[in-house]
Amino acid sequence: MLNGVIFCRHGETESNLGGWLAGSRDVSLTGRGRAQARDAAAALLAEGRSVPVVYSSPQRRALETAAILADALKAPVLPVAGLEERRWGDLEGGAIPADLLREEVPNGESLTGFRARVTAALDGLPVPADGRPPLIVAHAGTWPVLCRWMGLQSDMLWPPNASPVFLKRQTGMARMDVPGERGSARSMV
Repeated sequence: MLNGVIFCRHGETESNLGGWLAGSRDVSLTGRGRAQARDAAAALLAEGRSVPVVYSSPQRRALETAAILADALKAPVLPVAGLEERRWGDLEGGAIPADLLREEVPNGESLTGFRARVTAALDGLPVPADGRPPLIVAHAGTWPVLCRWMGLQSDMLWPPNASPVFLKRQTGMARMDVPGERGSARSMV
């Protein structure tokens, strides 16, 4: 099991700009989204962070973000089935609902099924031999599942686009650090 990871949500997309739910739709980054990914890489490099591998959702927006980060960090990108965003069925393409944590959605993936899929993907990630934490590039919906998997309860619904967050398991707690925001690290039991 991984003791630490760096999580980065994909960069901005047209769906983020328009406030609509992309879900399983394969949307690309905007120009701003690509710039956000470059800025995220610069923030990680400025803090001296290096990664042995970038695990990415196979969806285009995540892979584009991962490629930019991996190029700057000199690490390979490995797409990981199971890290895709929740399949929202009939809600995709529409406004983001207020009740994002509802269990069932019409013709979509249940919340329980989504969490189980992402957890299985995380459980299957190889632990890098050199002990450095990998970078995981995925989606807003992946964030709370990852936090739970790391033993962390986050008050952050999801990180902003292309904002790397370092999560580390420690004895009895998990630690979350946001690069470039010294003093804002939070520790949760």
